[in-house]
Parts: sequence; C-alpha cells; structure tokens
Amino acid sequence: MDAEVARAGPIQGQLMLSPGTRVGDYVIIRRVAVGGSSDVYQARHPEDGTWVAVKMLSASASLHGEVVARFLNEAQTLQQLEHPHLVKALALGALPDDGPPFLVLEWLPNSLHEVLQACGGRLPLGDCIQVLRQLAQVLRYLHERGVIHRDVKPANVLVAQDAAGALDLRLTDLGLARLVPEDGAPLPPLHVSTAREALLGTGEYMAPEQWTSPKGVDARVDVYALGALAFHLLVGEPPFGSGVNSALNFLHVTKPPPLSRLQGLAPESMSALLGSMLAKRAGGRPSLEEIQRTLDAIENEVARGSG
Repeated sequence: MDAEVARAGPIQGQLMLSPGTRVGDYVIIRRVAVGGSSDVYQARHPEDGTWVAVKMLSASASLHGEVVARFLNEAQTLQQLEHPHLVKALALGALPDDGPPFLVLEWLPNSLHEVLQACGGRLPLGDCIQVLRQLAQVLRYLHERGVIHRDVKPANVLVAQDAAGALDLRLTDLGLARLVPEDGAPLPPLHVSTAREALLGTGEYMAPEQWTSPKGVDARVDVYALGALAFHLLVGEPPFGSGVNSALNFLHVTKPPPLSRLQGLAPESMSALLGSMLAKRAGGRPSLEEIQRTLDAIENEVARGSG
C-alpha cells in the first residue's frame, strides 16, 4: 500500500497528509477536521470519482497502545455492522513503515452540530422527532449486538438529505464504544484497558453513572445521551451546559433536567418522554423500543392538533 506522507511542520510534531497523497485506493484532497487523537480528510478515488472520508490516527496518538486499540476497536466494529443510519466503513489500513492506522468511511460533510449552527441552534419539533426516531433505530440495532456507543452527541451524527429534503442521519464515531456481547452475539469484545476513574464521553451528554462509575455502564447511558441531544435540538443547548466538568458532574448527578424550558416548544408528551430519558436512575429510563412507540404517538398527536 503506497502513501506519500508530508509533515505539517514543527507544530506539535503532528503528522499531516498533503493534498495529492495516495492512501490506499484514494487520493487526499484536504484535511477537514482535527480531533484530539485523529484527523479527518476528504479524499477521492482517482478512477471512479467516489468521495470518502479518511480518518487517520495522529502520529502522537499512535504512540499510545490504548488509543490505537480504541481506533482499531471502532474500525473493526464498523466493518462488521450495517444499518441505514450507521456510517459505512469502507476500508481499514495503515501507512507504510509502521505508520498510523487509517479508516476509510463514506463521505458525509455535514454533522447535526453544523446543521444546528446553520438554522439558529434549534430544530422544529417535526425534525426533532425524525432525528430521534432514526437514532433510536440505529442505537437499538447496536445494543442488540452488544455495542454501547457512549458518546451520542450532535457532532457524532452525520447528516444527508433524501430526495424530498428530509434529514437522513448516520451515527458515527464508535471510538468510545464498549463491546459487551451476550451469548450468541457476533462481535467478540476487544479488550481495551482504561483507568478506573477515566471519564469516557462528552460531559454535556453523559449520564450520571458515566460520571460516578464509568467502567460499569450499560446501554442505558445511550438513552440518556439521546434525551440530552433531543433537549438540545428543541431548546438550543443541552439541559446542563456549564462546560466545566466539575459543575457538569454535579448537575447531571443531582439536579433534575430543566424541562420547563420546553414549554411552548414541544407538547407535554414530549416533555414527559425527555424527562424519563433523562432519569437519574438508569432503571427509570425507557427502552429504545418504548421511545420509538412514544415518538409515533407524539407525531400522531401533533398531526391531529394541526389538522
């Protein structure tokens, strides 16, 4: 596998791929995102013109076995899964001479975070219901296969549009996913060791138990995060948004969600649903199947009210 690698210069000693670099079957066009441990590039197949995203582990992150394991965890998990609302993994490889690994994904340039920014920070109730329905479907698919996402947030939801202009979503970034297959599940767990106190997730969307016992969480943390995401879509910001980890910890663990802020933006039935999804006790949260049924009922309620 040929790849020409150019360094970005002395800034933090990071590895950066230059436009024109060949990575596997694709040619790098530009870097589009810089993350804590990986960068994302837009690339194109030189013969058929297919656009893809190349997620490349950074040079510094490649020195840490745990980070490399998480990257490979994401890649190997995605390659075994297929769902209409899950981003597609197309190829996995590594740069020559023991270079960092890369993951080739389908190209979707916009995230739900960017859609929110473009439309003033909030979505209409109907669009919010569609987002929740699609994410509930794909999370249910993942959970049935022993995969807990642990980092559901607007930036990890890629957005396309169908022929009618409706939102068509792809959940992405399984870098923090936890694999806990039950008997008969097809995915064997990849052992990735983390410190007992390690916080995994994004503070504004993390369930109380992710703060207090991060290594012992189950699929219900994704239900909580989905509730926080839905609140964000309707109100314009997450239910708890101080941005300071110590304060977020206190708020998520002890304070009830500010459901009064949904008044005038969503019916009581939606407020009740989000309140249950944001329950402090994991056992008080609805299943994804229950969420889907409730969303159908809310949509029918709204349709009757506008008829």
